[in-house]
Amino acid sequence: MAKYGISILKFIILLIFITTLLFSSNEKAEKKIYTSIIHVLVPNKSSIKIWTDMNKKKDMLRSVKSVNIVDNIDDADLLIINSTENIKTNILKFATSYKMLLKYKKDIVGGFYWQKGRPNILFLKDNIDKYNVKLPASMNQYIESEF
Repeated sequence: MAKYGISILKFIILLIFITTLLFSSNEKAEKKIYTSIIHVLVPNKSSIKIWTDMNKKKDMLRSVKSVNIVDNIDDADLLIINSTENIKTNILKFATSYKMLLKYKKDIVGGFYWQKGRPNILFLKDNIDKYNVKLPASMNQYIESEF
């Protein structure tokens, strides 16, 4: 019986290690994606002010170079929205959920969200044109004309 107990313990430790490693990998990938997107949407600023309703992501966003998290929407250069509805402002908006992409599709520049364990990045052509956002050629594959 002790033999099985040790094997189960080793299995549980291995499972915890693998889960932690995979989660850490996703966090690193997510930070790289946000870093690229933020600096493309708000270029040529030494300090980018971001308002977000994602309390869980604030620390990760703070660790992005040149990013400062602000509490007041009106002080922001970019809004990263996960669940807040009916925000009335001309400040650039970027969604972190498909639901918010749909809610704000008339004026949101794009979104980044996870679906079935994969990252999805999307920019809405009409809105990137409206806000004069210049995407690098490497991001053209994420532009959607119809949404």
